[in-house]
Amino acid sequence: MPMRFAALLTVLFTGSTTLLLAQNDGDVQAYIKALKSTDPDVRRQAALALEKLGPPARPAVPALQAALRDPDQFVRRFAARALGAIGPQAAPAVPDLVQMLRSEHREETEAAASALAKIGKPAVKPLARVLESSNDPVIVREVAKALGNIGPDAAPAVPALIERLKNPPKVAAKPATGESRADLLAVLVEALGNIGPAARDAVPSIKALLSDKTLAKNKGFRAVALTAIKKISGSSNK
Repeated sequence: MPMRFAALLTVLFTGSTTLLLAQNDGDVQAYIKALKSTDPDVRRQAALALEKLGPPARPAVPALQAALRDPDQFVRRFAARALGAIGPQAAPAVPDLVQMLRSEHREETEAAASALAKIGKPAVKPLARVLESSNDPVIVREVAKALGNIGPDAAPAVPALIERLKNPPKVAAKPATGESRADLLAVLVEALGNIGPAARDAVPSIKALLSDKTLAKNKGFRAVALTAIKKISGSSNK
């Protein structure tokens, strides 16, 4: 066994917090093996190492998909982050990450949404379907953020985003997250702005919200809305 490969296994399986970055496929295979360890600390370290490795960790996608169902919530979250770091090549994990969006742990919802945003175009239609079906304001917010981070490639989700502007999920008067209806609408509007000219059909809906007396007094929402309109309309005239 090559010396570096042996050292890698020793570091992982002794539970050391030291991370050795993979230099070849053999190292990636060691991380994959470590994801099956009975020690949750080892599994966490393996997922973190794969995240740091990024796209070259593509062979670990199936193992990371399985890790999304790990009994340890940190392993699940780190696995999602690793899949996001791999990027578009992690597209086979999109259905598993979409399922993770519905986790009862907000941190997992956020990690899944972030990963889907980094995977990009293959995640757009599944994200749009979640946006259409979920009435959970946390999920809607994170999905909208993901679509906004994807940008112009998220154009197929514009109809779903517009519908959510017209019919947003109810936000509790005193939400545990500290977020308001205006905050949620701002995230939806910002996502449309980031998509750009392809979101031109959303401009009337955004302007209608600016006519709402309550929202018009919200300086934060107003700034986001005006910026979005400029990005959608202004860019399309170039």
